[in-house]
Amino acid sequence: MKKLTQALLAAGFMSAAVTASAQEASIAGNVALKTDYIYRGISQTSGGSAIQGGFDYASESGFYVGTWASSITFDDSIELDYYGGIRGSFTEEVGYDFGALYYDYPGNSNDDFLEVYGKFTYAGFLATINYSDDFFAGVGDAMYYTLDYGVPLGNDITLGLHYGLQTFDQDVFGDEDAYSDYNVSLTMPFAGVNLSLMYNDTTLSEADCAGSEDCSSVIVFGIAKAF
Repeated sequence: MKKLTQALLAAGFMSAAVTASAQEASIAGNVALKTDYIYRGISQTSGGSAIQGGFDYASESGFYVGTWASSITFDDSIELDYYGGIRGSFTEEVGYDFGALYYDYPGNSNDDFLEVYGKFTYAGFLATINYSDDFFAGVGDAMYYTLDYGVPLGNDITLGLHYGLQTFDQDVFGDEDAYSDYNVSLTMPFAGVNLSLMYNDTTLSEADCAGSEDCSSVIVFGIAKAF
């Protein structure tokens, strides 16, 4: 399903972009330029660069709302995402984040869909579960599970490790109803911006990916600024 391989989006990034503390109300923004837009292991820009950015508001109670956008190379459009939720902590070590995320494609409203998510943090680990009962392009029920771990390396450099499992109720990529994605990344602040370098790959073959290289391994460089 060629179109779907280009249309899986970025819920994990957008929720991660809500960086305001639940203890202090604030408005935050972010902008980024990347050599590729990778979502759940799959390129959304056919290997080309992407510009991204968004704004969000977080209240003292832990409630937050926001919007995020990215350039894409399908639907003759852009991706606009709207999200909101509540986050806090069960204990001093265990945090939570529950919310909903709406994916909007102004160029083709038939591709729009809603996803709900839950996130849990503990000692550098981040576990997430995302669910949609009407996923992109009429796929139907879909679940996405992730486990991420951040390792401080010193000098403000962080090593990130990610594993994700995307499942569907029907075969989507050839005769596959599930696939995994994984990446290793390095991030560091430099001259007022954040630099990132990521190696990303999936368990999908080129044949599974409708003959494209959108699911193949790739190295992505990014420059981001929060304000």
